[in-house]
Amino acid sequence: MTDNSTSLIPTNDAARLHALESYQLLDARSEKVLDDVVAATARLFGASNAMLSIVEKDEVLVKAPYNLPVAIERIPRGQSLCSATILQDDTAVFEDLNQASAPGVDISLLQQLGLSFYAGHNLRTPDGYNLGSLCVYDGPPRQFAPVERALLATLASLVMRLLELRRTLGAHADRTAVLWDPVYRAIGGQLARLTALAERTATASNPPALTEGVAAEVRVIAAVVDQFVAATLKRV
Repeated sequence: MTDNSTSLIPTNDAARLHALESYQLLDARSEKVLDDVVAATARLFGASNAMLSIVEKDEVLVKAPYNLPVAIERIPRGQSLCSATILQDDTAVFEDLNQASAPGVDISLLQQLGLSFYAGHNLRTPDGYNLGSLCVYDGPPRQFAPVERALLATLASLVMRLLELRRTLGAHADRTAVLWDPVYRAIGGQLARLTALAERTATASNPPALTEGVAAEVRVIAAVVDQFVAATLKRV
């Protein structure tokens, strides 16, 4: 951990990292359900890039990347805005990113990639630990309205439900694979409708005009995932 990133360590980091271990997320293998949710998130906000971040002890894992400018699996914790995101409960937004707006974070990599906008919301466990974030990036600066912040929070909650379902399956990859298929069948059509709804409600300006219908569709998907979590917990 470099000196410029020491301010990015939450006071509960040891307990947070211990909680992270139980989710077994520290690899970058592609999982279609997560990939599709992240892709839908980018399209909903008209953003060029999106990803899940998992904040480890010294690095941040890039999981389920969507259209990132370069192939990156991990970046130093001190160079990640997601390290700052996990310090707060609200959506973190940098509408016009510069070093003054992101104290403690080395944003040189983002500047090299030409990314000036970031919005991220925590992946928060039921026990209250922020494991990482669901975030979107864009090149030019842009505004991020309150309705968009609320929707990103709803989508992050959906992702956390999926990760909670993943955790309930235990350590065995074969069991995980067996369950992901019916989960994807159950929500795949709804994810497609979610993206289609975003396209229909889009205006000529960027980002699209997001409606309550979009958030309602996300809540329907979340409810389906909750049913899978409850059913899985009964079996294990």
